[in-house]
Amino acid sequence: MSEKVRQAVVVIHGMGEQRPLDTLNGFIDAALPPTSRGKPFFYSRPDRITDSYESRRYLAPREPLGSGPELYAQTEFFEYHWAHLMKGNRLDDLWPTLRRMLLQLPRAVPANLRLVWASFWLLVLWGVWAWLWGPLSEVDVGDLSVSKVVGVLVGGGVTIGVLTYVVARVLPSWITGSFVDVVRYLDTSPRSYEVRREIRKGILELLRGLHDSGRYQRIVIVAHSLGSYIAYDAISYLWGQMNRSRTEAGTSTGDDPGRSPRGLRELEQAASDLNGGGDVEAFRAAQRELWLGLHERGDPWLITDFVSLGSPMYFADQLYTKNRRQFDERVEKRELPTCPPRSELAVGNNINKTSLWYSWNNGGVRDLYHGAPFAVVRWTNIWFPSRFGFFGDWFGGSLAPLFGRGIKDVAVVGNRPGRLIPAYAHALYFRLDGSKEADTVRYGLRDAIDLASTSWLTATPKLAHAEAEPS
Repeated sequence: MSEKVRQAVVVIHGMGEQRPLDTLNGFIDAALPPTSRGKPFFYSRPDRITDSYESRRYLAPREPLGSGPELYAQTEFFEYHWAHLMKGNRLDDLWPTLRRMLLQLPRAVPANLRLVWASFWLLVLWGVWAWLWGPLSEVDVGDLSVSKVVGVLVGGGVTIGVLTYVVARVLPSWITGSFVDVVRYLDTSPRSYEVRREIRKGILELLRGLHDSGRYQRIVIVAHSLGSYIAYDAISYLWGQMNRSRTEAGTSTGDDPGRSPRGLRELEQAASDLNGGGDVEAFRAAQRELWLGLHERGDPWLITDFVSLGSPMYFADQLYTKNRRQFDERVEKRELPTCPPRSELAVGNNINKTSLWYSWNNGGVRDLYHGAPFAVVRWTNIWFPSRFGFFGDWFGGSLAPLFGRGIKDVAVVGNRPGRLIPAYAHALYFRLDGSKEADTVRYGLRDAIDLASTSWLTATPKLAHAEAEPS
């Protein structure tokens, strides 16, 4: 394998008023292990891919490790900064989603928000009690039956009004304002259309620029919080846009008979096995092999891994849609890709004689269809589990129940006490270190992005013509 491998990592920040490069700087400290110099070593270079005057490209030269495996191959880091595009937010944007989440059964409430949900309703009940039997019950409102009705309405209404004021004005603005970002990005109303379109356009332009530059053999996407939604959308849309070039790579031309990608049969079998409790690591190994098989036949797709941290996608059924039924319907229509993908057709004509997962017969050659990016993109999800539904990250959780058993969910149990700070733990994924390496977010992150890739990733021919960088 060549030592001239060059890979790119794209970091997408989360919700809130983020400053350019803040997330990228924190990420590099967490993602790059210390070198012989005692700390992560990288250069800052101009960003040639985007037209942002605030952005930089960080270059970490290949770091060998004596006679053993490398620490990491040559890696360039980019940040997709989108906070400046989130314009016109209003606190009112939060209420339709908040109201819908409050007015539902406990089992439907996101796990890490159940204590908050229960506390809200306990306070509402206290308000009703105060008007009926408590200190406010002495207020004379005439007839007793009328008094009880008024007590329920006024007590509950006043309490809800006070609580919403507290949410809006007293809780830290990074909690309320940031959650507005999530709701606004996923809002399909005309008022939010342009904001969402510009954010998606920007990340797609960055990823296309990296693909078209000819400099890289691999791309890894790492996204925090709301950034995971943006990354998910970008991967889904870009895969569909590049579907024609993927089909052409496998089509026979002249004397070339064309061929199905190596590893497809094994991947579809591993995906089928997941339904029977199969090993997610076996599925991820098959994803890697299929990605390599695509490149052997000239497929231009470079994204190998997607890493989400503290992702609110764990209650996407209440954000993308209004309930689980609507979410499942969109999955069945292939509008929301899963890992492993949903079958393209509902008939049993798969090469493994199970449901057809994600390939179709293109003139005798099997090709991945437009809704199957996670046939080759490995998805790792990292989050701080909440204790008692309160201590920890309220907004991150397991994604496999909604988005598929092929996702590797990593619940970080170390990083105490930082990861147990109520709500604020959500902002600490790139800031916490910890003493038990295997239990920390840094260990999980470094394992997921797998930057020591020279042993399996070959340099492409274009790299020989790419501009040399000092190292």
